Amino acid sequence: MPASSSTGPVGTVGTTDAVARADALLSADRQFGDSAAIGERNLARFRLGLTMLARHDAEGADVLRTTAAGPDERLRPLLYDPVLRNCFEVDLVELERGRLDRSSFAVRLGDGAAQTPPPTGPCEALTDPHLRAWPELGDTWVLTEPAPRDDAQKKLGERLMALYRAALGSGATAPVRPTDETLAGLREGAALLATLMPASGAGVLGHVTVVGFTHRESEEGPLQSMSGGDPLPSAVLLAPERCASPWLAAESLLHEGAHLKLFDALRTGSLVANPTERVPIPWRIGSWTLIRVFVALHFYVHVQVFRAAAATADETVRERFGAPPTVEEIDEPSPGTPAARGGTYRTAAERARCLAECVLSLPDEALTENGRRFAGWLLTALRLVDAEAPEYPARTTAAATGPEVAAVRLPETPVEGVLERVAPVDACALPGLGQLIVSTARSARMHWLNARSWTVYSLCDGRAPGSLRTAYARVVGLPADSAEVARQVDGSLRRLLAAGLVTHSG
Repeated sequence: MPASSSTGPVGTVGTTDAVARADALLSADRQFGDSAAIGERNLARFRLGLTMLARHDAEGADVLRTTAAGPDERLRPLLYDPVLRNCFEVDLVELERGRLDRSSFAVRLGDGAAQTPPPTGPCEALTDPHLRAWPELGDTWVLTEPAPRDDAQKKLGERLMALYRAALGSGATAPVRPTDETLAGLREGAALLATLMPASGAGVLGHVTVVGFTHRESEEGPLQSMSGGDPLPSAVLLAPERCASPWLAAESLLHEGAHLKLFDALRTGSLVANPTERVPIPWRIGSWTLIRVFVALHFYVHVQVFRAAAATADETVRERFGAPPTVEEIDEPSPGTPAARGGTYRTAAERARCLAECVLSLPDEALTENGRRFAGWLLTALRLVDAEAPEYPARTTAAATGPEVAAVRLPETPVEGVLERVAPVDACALPGLGQLIVSTARSARMHWLNARSWTVYSLCDGRAPGSLRTAYARVVGLPADSAEVARQVDGSLRRLLAAGLVTHSG
């Protein structure tokens, strides 16, 4: 994104202890903050997705199923390879739309794209020279123009560069090979981020597979940084100038890495009931979807913790990395907006508070249970470093045990007949996370069940609805006639019926 400077203090409210607690909180939540748990869910999604694709692509079925059954260390370089991840996500979209004829992922595998020993990914194997972005902190590699050694690698390299150009749009230049000084600045930025935020900062870096350097001019000005998203998965692109200072590099990596982390986390659970609902933003023309509001709030909370950590850092940090900036760098409000006319919302703190108030103003039905937990988690972290930030009401922060089945119109709870699981299904269990992913043979969708829904699902074995509460209560250790058992069972059952995972007959 383009960036500009605004005057004002960089530091935020917060003691050293509060900053440490905020950093720990941002990495502790099993659904949104724990990078290891997010990675485990994404590998499970990858396995199940490949199995689903195999049902609909007879020609590629064998290679897809064989890949899905491989060990984690084999799958991880494929999942986080920019080209193969893009193929996988496009395939799933085409499958859900009923338009999949041939899996592009299977085609790439058939071309020999995956014939590299782990932990090196297929696109990484094209680089010459091979450069690690931050060798002491992970396996992230540096993008340069591909140097293919055979026809299969040539095809892969051409696709990688096509994705790179598409992600950047017009005005893009070829990847810039970093100088030794630029590479040293990148590594110092990563080290600074991991030093200031040893839990969440280091975790964010793990979601970045590849870093590229580039130049691009647009109507909004020169590119400073961007994350790839679906067009160029797991990638961060930077202007080389961002590595002139460890502080600039660290904040850029935090910004874009946090986006990639959230991108992975949101694959496994919806936050909002209506993804097209929009709200006005005072520093931008037009309005944002609720998902974009959450993405921006997620970023600004991380930035506030970073700046609070900088303000409370000890002298050893300044001795190694220099003093933190005294001027906050943030993009200007769009011309003609209320913020531009009034001179407001020119700091990250103001914008974080505004987005927090926006989330708090939403009716309960606008968010899923996950969405309410996500908002409570972020606002709790923000309050630790900014006493002026709004507080999330305790009554809406009840914890869920995992992702919900996507929001749909729910049927009434059956009172007669029998309940049975639909068969056949493909499933992937994550017992350590209390989650199960299921897809029926007739469906092109994955359904994420939390521990509660998983238990109810397992009990739909031909029993009558009337006995379901009793069986569930016995498993979870609650009174069978309690209102809580009725709420948990009825809510889960309605979602399972709506998702087509359970049938009711008789």
